[in-house]
Amino acid sequence: MAQGSGRSRGTGKNGGNGPKGKSGVQPSARKPAKSGATASRTSVAAARSSRSNNRTQLIIGGVAIALIAAVVVIGIMMNRSNTAVQADGYGASTNSVTTVNGNVMTISSATPPAGTTPVTIDLYADALCPICGQFERQYGQQINQAVDQGKLVVNLHMLNFLDRGSFSKDYSSRAAGALLCVAQNQGSTPGLVLSYYTKLFAEGTQPEEQGTSDLTNAQLADLAKGLGANDTSTSCISAGSSVAAAQANATASSATLQGIVGGVRTPSVVHDGQIVNINQTTWLSTLLGS
Repeated sequence: MAQGSGRSRGTGKNGGNGPKGKSGVQPSARKPAKSGATASRTSVAAARSSRSNNRTQLIIGGVAIALIAAVVVIGIMMNRSNTAVQADGYGASTNSVTTVNGNVMTISSATPPAGTTPVTIDLYADALCPICGQFERQYGQQINQAVDQGKLVVNLHMLNFLDRGSFSKDYSSRAAGALLCVAQNQGSTPGLVLSYYTKLFAEGTQPEEQGTSDLTNAQLADLAKGLGANDTSTSCISAGSSVAAAQANATASSATLQGIVGGVRTPSVVHDGQIVNINQTTWLSTLLGS
């Protein structure tokens, strides 16, 4: 019992128990100091790590925000580029004439320069097609300019597959018939057919697909009259005299387009028997070599 008690409590210089007791006490006396230092170092390291992590997160967050901002800016610039109006400011055609050849209305310059060979394209459109409206508003002036200058000939094909999507269930056919009336009766009037075509696709004029209204024959006639169409042309439009012919033309042109692209979609531009990628804003400039 005394020996065991000495090992347990020995702290002096009495015999062999002193050193043993001292040796046993010193570690226990140093443990709290070591534990405190370790905790302090751990706390400092943790704080440093936390600050480092915070800085890292801030840097990553900043980079992410910068990347998002860059993507947004690039997206805006690309959208502006892809929707930019071509030849903006040129306006309506003033030097084009139109001839009706079978199911096609061929539009060319009234005064083509001597010794030049214009590029010829086939343009397929439906008067109710909203994308055709966007296409005309974006590229119409550029087409007008190229035709007026004798650089471009347009074979215009008016389709009617969207009839069923119109309020009257025959708007595409009637609009195509109205355009045909003007082409048949006043194709030699400079700029008239192209101007009427542009008007049919203008915002505020073109009806909405699946909309609650569209234009009557009388309204189509008034549009043409406002552009300079004579009584013969407007009477033809009001009576719907060329609607049946326009429907036959649409059937023939749809079959032609089907054979080229394997389907019927508008707007479509064909050059030398190949579909043109009109998603590139430079498509016409590329064809014209300018």
